[in-house]
Amino acid sequence: MKVVDLNDLPVKEEIKVILKRRGIVSLNPVQSEAVEKGLLEGKRLLLTSPTGSGKTLIAELGMLSHLMRGERRAVYVTPLRALTSEKFVTFKDWEALGIKVGMTSGDYDTDDRYLSRYDLVVTTYEKLDSLWRHKPEWLLETDYFVLDEFHYLNDGTRGPVVESVAIRAKRNFLLALSATVSNSSQIAQWLSAIPITTNWRPVPLKEGILVNERRRSQIYYSDGSSYPLAGSDPILSYTEKVVNEGGQVLVFRNSRKMAETTAWKIKELDLKLKKDEIKGLLSRLEEVEDAGSTEKEALKELIASGVAFHHAGLSRGLREVIEDGFRRRIIKVITATPTLAAGVNLPARSVVVGDIYRFNKKILGYQEEISVMEYKQMSGRAGRPGYDTEGESVIVVRNRKDAERVARKYILSPPEPIESKLGNESAFYSFLLGIASDVSSEDEITEVAQESLLDKELVKNYIEKGLAWLRENGFLEGVKLTRFGRRVADLYIKPFTARVIKDTISMNSSENCDIAYFHMLSMTPDAPVVNVSEQEGEDLIDMAYCPPFVDPEEGDEGEEYYSALKIALILHDWIEEVEEDQILSKYRIGSGDLRSIVETMDRLTYSGYQLAQVLDLKDHEKILLNLNRRVSDGVKEELVDLVKVSGVGRKRGRLLYERGIRKPEDIVMNPDKVKALLGEKLGERIVKEAARLLGGVL
Repeated sequence: MKVVDLNDLPVKEEIKVILKRRGIVSLNPVQSEAVEKGLLEGKRLLLTSPTGSGKTLIAELGMLSHLMRGERRAVYVTPLRALTSEKFVTFKDWEALGIKVGMTSGDYDTDDRYLSRYDLVVTTYEKLDSLWRHKPEWLLETDYFVLDEFHYLNDGTRGPVVESVAIRAKRNFLLALSATVSNSSQIAQWLSAIPITTNWRPVPLKEGILVNERRRSQIYYSDGSSYPLAGSDPILSYTEKVVNEGGQVLVFRNSRKMAETTAWKIKELDLKLKKDEIKGLLSRLEEVEDAGSTEKEALKELIASGVAFHHAGLSRGLREVIEDGFRRRIIKVITATPTLAAGVNLPARSVVVGDIYRFNKKILGYQEEISVMEYKQMSGRAGRPGYDTEGESVIVVRNRKDAERVARKYILSPPEPIESKLGNESAFYSFLLGIASDVSSEDEITEVAQESLLDKELVKNYIEKGLAWLRENGFLEGVKLTRFGRRVADLYIKPFTARVIKDTISMNSSENCDIAYFHMLSMTPDAPVVNVSEQEGEDLIDMAYCPPFVDPEEGDEGEEYYSALKIALILHDWIEEVEEDQILSKYRIGSGDLRSIVETMDRLTYSGYQLAQVLDLKDHEKILLNLNRRVSDGVKEELVDLVKVSGVGRKRGRLLYERGIRKPEDIVMNPDKVKALLGEKLGERIVKEAARLLGGVL
């Protein structure tokens, strides 16, 4: 396969200098083909190649060539905030060439006009979709889009947003990147792009099936070879073999509980560890502030043995320590849920897919097989460039009989074709609302909607039903957004969420307590979902000291109702300053769950407050504003002003308040007292932050 020497690349010398500093002296076959197909001339491309094949550099070369031709601005889009941060750090290299790099994610109710100062902006699909509704001048001037992890278009939850972004982005210069698009010709045609599809990997992948037979394990590889393993537990036997050969392992399990249980089993293995490096990592773990003490103690014990579990129940701080420890090869094994496969760059020599089945949350007790695409995403993590000559991925099955079928389905077959996920009312009506914020006639709405991947007749039907529903519920007058509709579009919440809020607060008095408001917001499509056992559901009813707006006696009880009630009670405890460890234990959730709930409810209480304002429901508006001010920091009302000072959270705020420091002005007027309570360095920093907040200079 063709390889281009960096010196022969037709780009400015300054670019080559920075690439050489990274250790890049030539382009690999995938990168070379992209250049050959017109990457540097601004050709629209859809690139499908395995994980680790250098797609980020391709994007960088595309964006740099575009900007250095004197074009306007480039936007790089990712599906996850963690990836956004990772790419932002990588792209900062190019500021040496005078290219200003910016980043934005979250906070959907803004046009981020400050980004007009930047040449290259990194963001998420949701943030970009929301920005288009605000129509900032800087975005209208942007004419190059990189759509990373483009296979998310096939995701039931995120897909509609990715498709909406792609419809707008494909009117400009475009580069779409993915590891798994089996119908790349069809998708490239839709994007008006040139398809580039390759299976080249910098580290070849060997795939196999791991079978437990008569208390012994055997790996059957797709190339016809096999390998016997000693021991009755195939995952433990395989993991020990790889680690003791100098490799690292990612073990994927189908639930948090299974990931944690597997980690504790692996802990008992005799892994080769560097004790001094582990001590440093354990010290960092101890300093993590956004985690529960029970989680930290468990992870400290595991990491001391070279293993850690990783899932969304862990706080961001804990996940970052684990990921960094694995990248530095201190942690040898991570047991994780499949969400890790779609996250940050974290390769290992070997990947173990411990389960091909998962529970279907919609059908109680029903297990379904994972998709081929999910397997490809997991197996794609195998093989560390620079460390391994070969990556290895194995699927664990219960018996030899299953081995052939599983190999045929997952190893020998391509992933499922990418299809539109706009084909449901909730997704399509949100899509329509976004279009309506940017056009002025029904013909224009139809024209844009017909650019989706959906069948044209289905689109026509959805447009007719959707416009009627949006008009009936007060979002549109004709095709023009009402004041209510405009606010919903700008807030970037789903129309069904807005209708729940509007109908509930319009029909109820404001005499209800915070639990009622939290429960209402948690019943919306934009709310998070938590697991609730049957017994727990009954207990939750007893714990609620005031009734929700919706009475369960009216037939609304069920999994959604109890999930919302559990979230409401968690939030009630949170804003009443109940200790975090107590909340995690009481409701059996992780610190990551709590952060996710708080972050989402911060947004939803703000949205509720804004909608109450538009609807002129002043009593509800006042209550929702008050709840919004308390949710983000988890404080009682008297601490709201104090925690506005950066660095003063719920614990420090309560300590200061109880010692007579009750507002930012008190911090500025009593610097010595603040330093005595919080320590010299921290106290000094917080005094300066309070002065900055008040607009003064010390």
